[in-house]
Amino acid sequence: MTVWCGGGRVTLSTWLSIRNGFRLVENIVFWYYCFVLEYPAGVTVDFQPSRTALLSAAARAAHLTVDGEPALFLDTLAERVLGSAGAEMIRYHRQQGGHPILVNARVSATVRSRFAEAALRAAVDRGVDQYLLVGAGLDTFGARSDLARRLLVVEVDHPGTQRWKRHRLAESDVDVPDTVRYAELDLTLDSVFGRVVEAGLDPSRPVFVSWLGGIPYFRQSELHRVLADLARLSPGSELVADYHVPPRWRDARAELYVRAVSAVASDGAEPWRSTFTPDGVAALLGSHTFVVVADHDERAAVPADLWERQDELVPGSLVRLVHARSGIDR
Repeated sequence: MTVWCGGGRVTLSTWLSIRNGFRLVENIVFWYYCFVLEYPAGVTVDFQPSRTALLSAAARAAHLTVDGEPALFLDTLAERVLGSAGAEMIRYHRQQGGHPILVNARVSATVRSRFAEAALRAAVDRGVDQYLLVGAGLDTFGARSDLARRLLVVEVDHPGTQRWKRHRLAESDVDVPDTVRYAELDLTLDSVFGRVVEAGLDPSRPVFVSWLGGIPYFRQSELHRVLADLARLSPGSELVADYHVPPRWRDARAELYVRAVSAVASDGAEPWRSTFTPDGVAALLGSHTFVVVADHDERAAVPADLWERQDELVPGSLVRLVHARSGIDR
């Protein structure tokens, strides 16, 4: 037997175990995933953003009103783009914002975006003028950043997420420069290289690539296939990505988050499939010409003074950020 949960279905046994198990954490995630996160009325199967894209955008939006200064990341468009689809999620962050699971969601979503865009800005200063967002989700860089008009920006994601996002950008009168292009594809099946070249990316010149919130959802074989495509880009191209570490690297807070979220995710359409140590992710990237130039936990991924805070935000131990470059000497 299955029950409706967060825009999808889970088995009854999972539903009951989540409901009972989360009494210890005030049913936060169960409620958040299974009742708050419903798709807007009238949205069709072919016109749906992914659940994780919605969650990440809501976390970035909520950060600006739930948490104090200094901000980890300023996504000033996330709430506007989400519209009514994000209202309940953001409200829930505001009401229950101190809960460690929601804290972890806001930290991960904001830290990875800040890390990626800081590395991108440095790459632009070195002359890179192409930006590829793999699994772009509801990222607002193309409409928000002053850099977007100086770059060719290509966003890659599943058709449902891409179409919903573009619809919401237009509906909310958000100006998107014509330097931003979109490529619809299924990353588990389709060639990234071919689609982004069709969208206008020049593979003979270096490209800065971000792949945020994606690697944990891919099998090893799928990761190798995507990275093999990215390795076809010009030497000097750069990649920033986040990944999950295995259980022995996690603290108790991270384990709470993993147990809570993966219980639902694994029974839905977006299960977590992979973890890596820093050596493991370096080997994975190295097998596709990428050499790691930086690998940080969340605390080290942003300036230290950002953790001098009076609110609930603390860095987690589940996620690490890696920055790699292709075609360079080790």
